[in-house]
Amino acid sequence: MATIQYWIQLENRPWDACPNSNNDTNHPLSDRVSIDRISGRPISVNPGEDPTNSITGKERVEVSLQPVGGGPSVTRRMFGPLRDSDGKVTDALILRRYKPPQKQDQSDAWTIPDDRKVNPWDLNEPDPTDNGTMGTIPGPVIECNVGDSVVVHFRNNDRRTQLGTEEICFPFPFLGEICFPIKVPVPIPIEQRCHSLHPHGFVFKATSDGAYPLSRPAAGTDGDPAQPVGVNERGEDETPLWASVPKFSGTFKLGDRVPPGGTFTYHWNTFGWPTTAGVWLYHDHSICDMDNVELGAIGVIVIHNPANTDEEVDIRAGDPSDPSKLDPAFLPSGDANGSPVQTICFPVPPFPGHLPFRELRLLPGDLEGLGASLETGEEHGTGGMPMRKMAKASKPKHTKVTAGEHEVGPPVVARTIRRGNLLLELDEKFTIARRFCLPHYRTPPTKGLYLQLFHTLTGAAGMCINGRTFLGNTPTIVAGTNTRMRFGVVGMGSLFHTFHIHGHRWVIPGPHGNAPGAIQGSVMDTPVSQFEDTRVFGPANSFVFTVPAQSGSFMRAGGPGPADSIGEWHMHCHVLQHMGTGMMGSLLIVNGGELAFGLPTGVPCPTEMPAGGGMGNGGMPGTKKIDAKNVAQNINPTGFAFDPLTQSVNKGDSVIFTNSSNDSHMIIWDSPNAPATVPTYGPGGQSAPVVMSNTGTFNYHCGIHGTQMKGTIIVT
Repeated sequence: MATIQYWIQLENRPWDACPNSNNDTNHPLSDRVSIDRISGRPISVNPGEDPTNSITGKERVEVSLQPVGGGPSVTRRMFGPLRDSDGKVTDALILRRYKPPQKQDQSDAWTIPDDRKVNPWDLNEPDPTDNGTMGTIPGPVIECNVGDSVVVHFRNNDRRTQLGTEEICFPFPFLGEICFPIKVPVPIPIEQRCHSLHPHGFVFKATSDGAYPLSRPAAGTDGDPAQPVGVNERGEDETPLWASVPKFSGTFKLGDRVPPGGTFTYHWNTFGWPTTAGVWLYHDHSICDMDNVELGAIGVIVIHNPANTDEEVDIRAGDPSDPSKLDPAFLPSGDANGSPVQTICFPVPPFPGHLPFRELRLLPGDLEGLGASLETGEEHGTGGMPMRKMAKASKPKHTKVTAGEHEVGPPVVARTIRRGNLLLELDEKFTIARRFCLPHYRTPPTKGLYLQLFHTLTGAAGMCINGRTFLGNTPTIVAGTNTRMRFGVVGMGSLFHTFHIHGHRWVIPGPHGNAPGAIQGSVMDTPVSQFEDTRVFGPANSFVFTVPAQSGSFMRAGGPGPADSIGEWHMHCHVLQHMGTGMMGSLLIVNGGELAFGLPTGVPCPTEMPAGGGMGNGGMPGTKKIDAKNVAQNINPTGFAFDPLTQSVNKGDSVIFTNSSNDSHMIIWDSPNAPATVPTYGPGGQSAPVVMSNTGTFNYHCGIHGTQMKGTIIVT
């Protein structure tokens, strides 16, 4: 059995929960914005446009990101970045995968990113490398077999700051020293910057639990290696770092409170127990774990059981030298960061002889936009995928290959221009259109593992699946009519969800037998649920099931015909409020070869508008905020208050309860026909959205601090 090593670093940087602008058909290429495919509404607008029609009510922004390895910062356009309670772009916490150190002294540890998509066949997942998001939410997939052990080398690189006041003093003749207060960036409190990793599903000693404040010092007394405070793998002395950690003492590290710049090695095992098999999660469980998880410090664990041949989907290559390496046969273009869509160019055919011209010539002005990106060439879903990810075209299956057919293949980027959906490649002199190019879906794999995290992100525009919100940004999983589809679903946050795929059905597998010994040694191959198409799950719940590969299977959509399941099917949370705030994805069944010119987009529902349209925004619902703030006790004896105390909205509007206070809150409604109770949302800018679907006056109070902390929403 293998010991599989992962090198993971926690980093802070801005994160766009709505990164995809390829579904926008209302703007020219350079001004496209991200839209919600369900309603057709923009997430945000371009500078100078009216933001009231958008979901966030804000303009898109340009954000600078700094690659970990150094070099110049890069600019990313973001449409739905995480924002604080003042509307300013704020950092997410991203768990990022790195290559193992190559140098003998390991001084290059955590310096070479090894980013991989969570779902390579997700049409909308952005490029996770330095060319894109620089990591993923959820973080790196930790994958192994029953019988394997996993070693995670973790480094905390949280560099978050806030504005503080520092006095700068100058000596003046006769007056002495005069000091001036200035605003400077200072680190946020150390408690907020300590982090850990805590796994579900694995078996581990208390030293590798990562759960504050219960972890034991890594003294080597429990069978795991000792981890003394001192010089780490990179040759850095961590002694002063650990000395800054609250309530830390002694000479051995604690895995539940790793300081900024500090490291810890976690040892997680399966011991060959089939009880560990399945899809699980891991997450920060340190001092401020709730805040950190809501900022993205979470990942997915997959533990395969090779004996479970009827259910398992393992797309790893089986390389003993690299057990986590994926098999190119099951990846788009053989690449873990590939795209389900490829663009192929064809020679412009000869013109008929009676025409007065024989070539497609261009004017100088047609060269605008030369070097069109593949992102737009694939029209939806590549999220900034670099051109290098394009696959080579296969040679036409003719007995004799003509010179013209030799020219069928991917475009030469530097010579391409785009006009709408049309991509043209020019000749070497940039005067003639030599080839026209079309995007189409690649042939799907024979098996696919599809991982989805249903959660909330503090400051996001809506509720998230895999760190993204609203259809067109959330996962659109591409599969085939004969793909064995294994779905691993995880929940996290303070809310319960349902998982629903239109048209498809499944059963949840469990162990066979009813005695402890039989259960412990059993593969999960016995149905323990009814046939279902919707499953309820809550925070930290996870489940996994497989839809068979046979086209026309009784579990697949459409019917018994081999092509009946082709098309796009909703895949989402069926809690109506969650659907309305972005927790909507899809499953796209294709054969491969279909043109990829874009997927359907809807319009807002008229029943969400007041009579006569109104709203001042074309009848579209808007967004208002109510913030929980700290106040003096003479204002409110609880020390907290909602601001504003009374908020007026239109029917169909979203109200986002934000929290800039230092404690958690929840919303209990005191009026009939109100929305569902809003579960606890924590401090540090966490938020909870509510759609106001009925008219009337709705009183509410905080379920934690009582009826003295109250407010009113008036819906017209």
